[in-house]
Amino acid sequence: MAQNQSGRIHALDIARGLACLSMPIYHGVYYLKILGLTTTQWTKHWFWEIYQNLGLSTFLMVSGMAFVLSTRKGIRWKRLLRRLLILGGVAGAITLVTFLAMESRFVRFGIIHFYCAALLLAVLLHPLKKWLLVPGLAILTLGILTPYEGINPNPWLYITGLMSQRPSSMDYIPLTPWFGVFLIGMGLAHWFRVPDDFKPVSRALQPVAWLGRHSLAFYILHLPVVYGLLLLVKRFIA
Repeated sequence: MAQNQSGRIHALDIARGLACLSMPIYHGVYYLKILGLTTTQWTKHWFWEIYQNLGLSTFLMVSGMAFVLSTRKGIRWKRLLRRLLILGGVAGAITLVTFLAMESRFVRFGIIHFYCAALLLAVLLHPLKKWLLVPGLAILTLGILTPYEGINPNPWLYITGLMSQRPSSMDYIPLTPWFGVFLIGMGLAHWFRVPDDFKPVSRALQPVAWLGRHSLAFYILHLPVVYGLLLLVKRFIA
């Protein structure tokens, strides 16, 4: 895996960038029903569920790998704390804005909330190194075997994905099974040898790699942009 002079792994940036490109497509389809442009919630169709799961799995696995590779010389605590504060602020803002906009379906534990929790847990589990594949596969298996409806109505289980009778939310990324995917990425990263040579990313893939390096900003910005564009379409055809 080629890396640049700042130590970034091009392949990971490209993979994360490709996962980012799938987001506007999925959310565009999701907003069609919300805006009344269709009477069918297409994202409940098996094709779009697989589409979302593949994109999210790629993003989270690459994120787990990137965490390990970026901390191979030790965790930079100031940088990590700054990132957690930024993510925490963004997560809080998303919860507040969605609560004001659509109280019944506001985001309680979406992808940004998940990522905050994943980073905190990654710090604790980081010493397991290659053995992270074991808990990762266990959590993933638990998620696959757990019914979609959950197993217990205890609200403390909400972030785990095991809560039943849980409230509806427009974005819900529980720890089960998704933290398992993140841990698998962390575990796999310990099997990779980081090369010392520098090979620049091809010109055709530079925009994708750039997107992967700015995935958080892209995620935040693409949601209102996609929603706004579809809102314009609705007004134009109304």
